[in-house]
Amino acid sequence: MTATAPGGVSAKAQVEQRARPAAVCAVPDAASVPTFLFGMERSGTTLLSMMIGAHPLVAVPLATTGMWVDFAKRLESGFNGLATRGDVVRLVDAILEHERIRLWDAEVDREALLENPPLLNFGEIVARFHAGYAHAKGKPCWANVDIATLDSMDQVNAWFQHTRFLHIIRDGRDVALSHQTMPYGAGNIAECARAWVSRTTINTKMGCILGPSRYMTIRFEDLVLDTRATLERICTFMGIPYDERMLRYDEMVEEKIPANRRWLWPAIARPPQQSKVGQWRQRMTRSQRIVFEGIANQTLKDWGYEAYDTVPKSAAAYLLDLWYYLIQGGRLRRLRRRLGFRPVSLLERQARNAARGAS
Repeated sequence: MTATAPGGVSAKAQVEQRARPAAVCAVPDAASVPTFLFGMERSGTTLLSMMIGAHPLVAVPLATTGMWVDFAKRLESGFNGLATRGDVVRLVDAILEHERIRLWDAEVDREALLENPPLLNFGEIVARFHAGYAHAKGKPCWANVDIATLDSMDQVNAWFQHTRFLHIIRDGRDVALSHQTMPYGAGNIAECARAWVSRTTINTKMGCILGPSRYMTIRFEDLVLDTRATLERICTFMGIPYDERMLRYDEMVEEKIPANRRWLWPAIARPPQQSKVGQWRQRMTRSQRIVFEGIANQTLKDWGYEAYDTVPKSAAAYLLDLWYYLIQGGRLRRLRRRLGFRPVSLLERQARNAARGAS
C-alpha cells in the first residue's frame, strides 16, 4: 500500500516533487521571481536562510517574524488603503522605523524606495525593500525568510503572482523539544504536536495546488546530513547555479546576526550539527513520545520519520497528557507571571553561562 503524505499526495510523489527540478533561468529572470523561505519555529529556517544568503547571487535579510503580514493587516485602518502617495510614504517610513528592519545588516535607501516608478500596492513595497537590501549587498536576487509565511502563504501568493515557496520540515519531536528551550516556545509537547501536524499539513496542501515549480519542501535532516546535495536541489528550484560558498555561511554570522540575538541559535556559527538530528531518541521520555505520537504518528510516517507501528498505551503517558491539557494555552506560564516569577529558558541560561565564562 502506498503511503500518503500530508496534502493527500503519496509519499513517493512528495519525494519526486521535492526533487523535480525547475527550469534553470538566467540571473535577471531569477531576480524577478523571489523565493520565500519558511517553516515552523525551530525547524531550521535560520540555518536555511544563512546558507542561501551566502550564495553570491542571493541576498536574504534577517527574518522579520510576521512584520509584513502585520503591516498588511493594517493597510486600511492605518494607511488609508494606500490611496495616495502620502499614504505610501507614511507606510514606507513606518516600515523603516520598525525594529526588525533596523536589525538588517544593510541600510535600505529611503529615496530609492520612493523613487519612480511609483509604488502602487503592498507587494511592490515588500519587493522594493528586499531589492534595496539586495542592492546594498551587491546581489541581483533576493529571498525572504519568515516563519509567518507558514500560516500566511495565501497572502504572500496574492502579493507576488509567481513567487516560489521553500518549506523546511523537521521531525516534530525535535521541534517540540527545541520549543521547550525557548522563552516563547509552544506551551507543551501535546500543543506542539497538534500545531506541527495542522500547520505543516495545511501548508503542504496549499503547496500542492501551486505545483512543483513554485513550491518545494525539504527536510531539516537532509539539509544537515546531506548538505551539498540538498543545496543543489534548492538552487535548481530557485533557478540559480550551486555555489560552494553556501557551505561557508558561518563566515556571515557576525555580520548578519546582531550579537545580542545570537543566543537564539547557539550553533549557527558552526557547520551543520549532526547531533541536532534525532535528539528525541535521547532527550524525549517514553511518555512524552507516546503523547506526541498519539497526535502525530501518521504525519511522522508520512514525512519518512521513524515512528511507532502502533502507539503503545501507558498510564504514565495518559497522566502526562492530562497535565498538558490542564496547562494548555500557557496557563501555567501566566500563573507564574502573576505570582511574580519569570521562568528563564534553557537557551537564556546557556547564554548567560557562556557570557560569564567569556568574562
